[in-house]
Amino acid sequence: MPLRHRVERAVDWLAIVTFSGMFACVLVQVFFRYFLDSPLTWSDELARYLFVWCAFLGWVIAARRRSHLAISAVQVRLPPRARAALGVVAALAAVVFAGILCHYGVRITLRNADVETPSLFFTMGVVYAIVPAAAIAVGLHALGDVMAAARALRGLPEAPR
Repeated sequence: MPLRHRVERAVDWLAIVTFSGMFACVLVQVFFRYFLDSPLTWSDELARYLFVWCAFLGWVIAARRRSHLAISAVQVRLPPRARAALGVVAALAAVVFAGILCHYGVRITLRNADVETPSLFFTMGVVYAIVPAAAIAVGLHALGDVMAAARALRGLPEAPR
């Protein structure tokens, strides 16, 4: 199995694990708070951090599958070459956005690398580390979209993903 497919499977599984962990934390918190009248101090915080990770991993998965919401009213009315040119511009905008997010994500991660979470055993740097990691992954997918749109612009068939 190629490295790319292994990384994609790892991202999929990590998204499943973070979502399942978040769901379990919320259920445990509800049980302890309302049935045992003894709320946990850590479960709400961990669920929040897992939600952040799950959201960013979902962004990566959606970028890989090209399944983000889009308004295509203009795009569908364009001729094929203009549609491909618009695809190049949109993909380049995604690359630029991912680059900016990666830059600031690295800065915020490093700035919070030694800030302890209020009730957990890791630092806020771990929480923020998903920002540059997801930005790099989405940027790579967007670069692939740039190349695919450029091939379409030249009239070449799209390479398989």
